[in-house]
Formats: sequence, structure tokens, C-alpha cells
Amino acid sequence: MLRVAIIGGGPSGLFVFKRLVESGRTDISVVIFERGGHLGQGMPYGSEGAGREHVTNVSGSELPELVVPLADWVRDLPQEKLDEHGIRRESFTEEKVLPRLLFGEYLEVQFGALRTRAAAQGLETTVHYQSLVTDLKDVPEQGQVEVVVEGATPRFFERVVICTGHHWPRKHEGKVPGYFDSPYPPSKLAAPCDHPVAVRGSSLTAVDAMRTLARHNGRFQSTGGARLQFEKTSPNFCIVMHTRNGLLPCVRFHLEDPQVTQVELLTAADIESIRERNDGFVPLDLIFQEYFKKLLAERDPKLHERIRNLSLEEFVAAAMGPRENSDPFEFFEAEYRESLKSLAKRESIPWKETLAILSYALNYPAKYFCAEDMLRLRQELAPLISIVIAFIPQSSSEELLALHAAGCLRLVTVGAESEVKVEGQKIIYRYEKEDHPFETFVDCVGQPHLPLEAFPFKTLIEQKVVRQARLTFRDPKQAHGREDVEQDEDGSYHLIVPGIAINDAFQPLDWQRRAHPRLQIMAVPYIGGHNPDYSGLDFCEEASQRIVDALLK
Repeated sequence: MLRVAIIGGGPSGLFVFKRLVESGRTDISVVIFERGGHLGQGMPYGSEGAGREHVTNVSGSELPELVVPLADWVRDLPQEKLDEHGIRRESFTEEKVLPRLLFGEYLEVQFGALRTRAAAQGLETTVHYQSLVTDLKDVPEQGQVEVVVEGATPRFFERVVICTGHHWPRKHEGKVPGYFDSPYPPSKLAAPCDHPVAVRGSSLTAVDAMRTLARHNGRFQSTGGARLQFEKTSPNFCIVMHTRNGLLPCVRFHLEDPQVTQVELLTAADIESIRERNDGFVPLDLIFQEYFKKLLAERDPKLHERIRNLSLEEFVAAAMGPRENSDPFEFFEAEYRESLKSLAKRESIPWKETLAILSYALNYPAKYFCAEDMLRLRQELAPLISIVIAFIPQSSSEELLALHAAGCLRLVTVGAESEVKVEGQKIIYRYEKEDHPFETFVDCVGQPHLPLEAFPFKTLIEQKVVRQARLTFRDPKQAHGREDVEQDEDGSYHLIVPGIAINDAFQPLDWQRRAHPRLQIMAVPYIGGHNPDYSGLDFCEEASQRIVDALLK
């Protein structure tokens, strides 16, 4: 038996297990270590990451295939469960979003169905709940990895897949009253705040915080039409969103091809051929051409004709211009109305949908970018992608607009030089050379890309099984004057990027760039340097296939 350990039983672990079941192999045994009491949910879809007020930003039509389609599962729920979540059986379709906690129940049921299928076909599976893995140790002489579990005897496996999910390190939370390093779990924000609350960021993470804070400081009421009204119960409550560029994200619209995982990605042979022609690199401009311009030519020929000669930077400037030159809430309301028309007519907004495909496609060749292209991606393309593909659900959009109309939501542009300081027990947001004190601050910039030092399995770092992720400068002159650069003995310069170096099969690379034969890592906070963008369950679907293909070789 090939013994396989999956560290973490959330959505990533679910899809790795799904791939193992689909392989039909019975000469392997699988052990899943889950630190909580539920499978499938992970942080986003359980109580650690969601309350009753939170909804998914993904619908059934966008989900990779699981055992039972989401819409079928919802329509078969007992009436009391549907009533509990305000869902009408007869009107629920695969294009609707769900309350996040209910979606977590769906994923847990799918994990259970996969376990039943595994048992029927003879795939041995064991699940250890409430089992926190505290360390991993490579044992090369035995061809195994030691898994150290808190309060239990260490176990040994021939293959280990790390699926530990999201992680928000605590910096000041718990030490400084009112300071929160993330809005999760949302229960910590479930209290009246009779004062302005500083929120850093305007992403889906910030929307999560907004939905929780609003419900504990007021109430939303329907006006009988499409609009909501917000009436506050804490007289001095308001949310002050702070963003670098003063922009709000896009609103969900109808997707013509909702499953981006159907896009044909570059094969290993394609990448090798491209690298041979480009000094070992995959050019960002080539990915932009293949996965944005060419696809846009098919979906919206008129728009493509307008942008086909634009560089990546010129296109970003053209796309951002209307936003940057408009009042953010007026622009957001216009997009909200546009999204309603898109859904009603079942017509996509082609350039936005194509940009989502580009975000998905550039993930895998990104580790072959030169350092200059990674910096372009960060500085130019990534800000546009983060805004456009957030896809805020309509219900969240309506609440955001209602809060703003009630004078309870403001947006402040702070620029790139802003900082949040703690002076004693005081929280100070400094921007434009001025200090702005707050009693409550919530950091909502989303999942950060964490450095190698934050990787929880320290023995693997000590054993040099994992190493710092880096990208090489094509032109060494571009590295001069930067602090995030390393120089090798051969004179080459490398940009230090967050987390662990990995290959296409998500195997960590050592200092000789050798892929580890027993370990694979799918924990997104620790691979952000070589895997800069991840699109939720789309990422799980693609990454799990690459992982299991390599694992079973």
C-alpha cells in the first residue's frame, strides 16, 4: 500500500481526495488529518470564516463537478432548512449564490459521498478529526515523511499533501483592544460599535466585515422595491473603508462560460517550447495575448479591435480610467444596474469574463516569469484583476449602497505610503502625512502571501526540504537598488517572492531545484510567490489534478 496523508480536510483536501477516488486505485490508503470537526468546509464555509449573514461569491454553475450538483442538493433539502436560509425551492437555480454556512454543509455532504464511493471501490480511508498537525519531518532513508500530530503518536507516510488552507497571522489582535488582523471568525465583530470603524481594503474580505458590522449596529429594511434602507441603532456608527486607489470592486454578472477550468492551459511541452525561445522565461505579454486578446477577439470583436494594439499597461490604464475619474459609489451603482441587466438578459460582459480567465491561466506559468514581468504583474495587472473578478453578489452590493446612502459607509483613498500604527493602546491610521485615530480597526486586505518564515512545519525548513521562492532578473540592471533581491555566485540576480518554491505539480523545490518526491503543497498562503493568484474552487480543481497525477506516478 502507498500510504497518503492529506493535511487538512477543507475544500483543497476535498478535491485532492476526489481525484484519488476518481483514479480507481485500490493499492493506496488515505489518511486525512482535520484540525476541526467537519470535512469540506475549511475556513471560508464554516464558523471560522462565515456567519449567517455571509453569502458565497460562487454559484452552482461555476462549481467544478462534485457528486451531486448544488442546485439538485438544495432543492432536495427539507422545507425547514430552506426556510431557515430564506430560500424558495421553486425559484432556486444553479446561477444563485448560497449562504456560506449552507454551502459548507453541501461540501461536507459531498465529502461524505466521496468517502462512501471510496469504500465501495476498496479505497481505504481514515479521517482523524480534532487533529492538529504541528510538524512534518522528511525521512529520506525510509522514503517516508513523519507527520507529527498534537497529543498523538507520530505517523509515517510515503506521500503527504499539505492542504492547510487560509491563515491570517496575528500581529496586534488580542494585545490592542479594537485591533483585528482579519474579520475572521466574524463572531469577534458581533458587537455594537458606537464610533467610526476603520476597514483596510474594499475586497470581498471587507464586504464580509461590512455585513457583520452592519447587523450589529443597525438593520436593513426593504423599501418594497429593489432598494434597501439602513437604519442604524448605534448613533455614531459608520464604516470608513481605506484603499490605495479609492476604488470599489465589480458586481456579479451573467457568465457565458462560468467554469474557467474548461479553458485549455499551456501544456508542459508548450511551456518548454516557449522558454527555449525566450531565454528560459515565459513572457507575461505572451500570456496576455493568448488568454486575453485572442479570447476577447472571439467574444467581443468590436472591443478587441479597439484594444488589439494596446500594450498590457495601456490596456490597464484604459480599463481603470473610467473608474479612477468617477465617484466610486456612483460608478459602483452604475455597475450594479449593468449587472442586473446582464443577469436579466443572460448576456455576459465579455471583457470582464475574459479577464477572469486570464487570472486563472497566468497562475501556472507565473513561476517561469522573469522578475521584471512579475513586478509588472503586481504593479499593473494585479490591481485591475483584483477589482474586476471580485464579483460581489447583488445582495452585498445592495447593502453596500444602502449603508452609503445612510451616511454609514465612506471610502478614503490613502495611497501607497499609508500605514497603520499602534502607539501604546491607540490605533492610528496615517495617510497624507496626517494621523487618524480609531477605536476599532479591521484589516481586510484578504489572504496575504506569507513569507517562508511563516511556514508552520519548521523541520522542513531546517532540513532544507523547502526553500525561498525566487524569480530571476532578465536584465541584472533592473535589480540594482532593490532590497528584495539576492545575487548568486554566478552573478545572476533574483527577486525574492513570498513563500516556497514549487514546480508545476506543487512539489517543493530544494536549493538544487530538485522536486521533492514525497511532499506536495496546496496551501495557498505559502506558495503565493510562484502561484500568485488563486480562484477558490477553480484553483482546487486544477491544482488537485496536477498533484494527484504526480503523486500516483
